[in-house]
Amino acid sequence: MKHQKGLSELDRVARSQLRKLLDQADGFIHGSMIRMVRRCGNPRCQCVTKDKRHVSWCLGVTEKCQTRMKHIPKSQEGAVRRWIRQYKHARTVLDQLSQEAWKRLNEEKE
Repeated sequence: MKHQKGLSELDRVARSQLRKLLDQADGFIHGSMIRMVRRCGNPRCQCVTKDKRHVSWCLGVTEKCQTRMKHIPKSQEGAVRRWIRQYKHARTVLDQLSQEAWKRLNEEKE
C-alpha cells in the first residue's frame, strides 16, 4: 500500500532511521583515522636510541583535492571514531533515500 505522500516502505524506514540517528548521535564527522608512526627528532629520545617510534592518530579528510589532517589526542580517539561511524551510517541512509527518490522520478516519467 502506498503512503499518502507516495513514499515506499523503504523510503519511510530510511527516513525513520535518519531521524533516529540525528536525535541520538553526539556528532558527525567526515574523514578517516590515520595512524602516524614517526621519530620526533630529539637525539636522546627512545625513538632514536631504541628505535621505538611514536604512534599517534590523526583525522584525515580530502576536500577539493587537498588533504587536511588534524591530530587527535588519546582522550578523543573513541569519540572521533564514533562520529566517523555515525557519519558513514547517515551517509548510507541518505544514499538509500536518494535511490528511492530516483525510483519515484522514473515511475512518474512512465
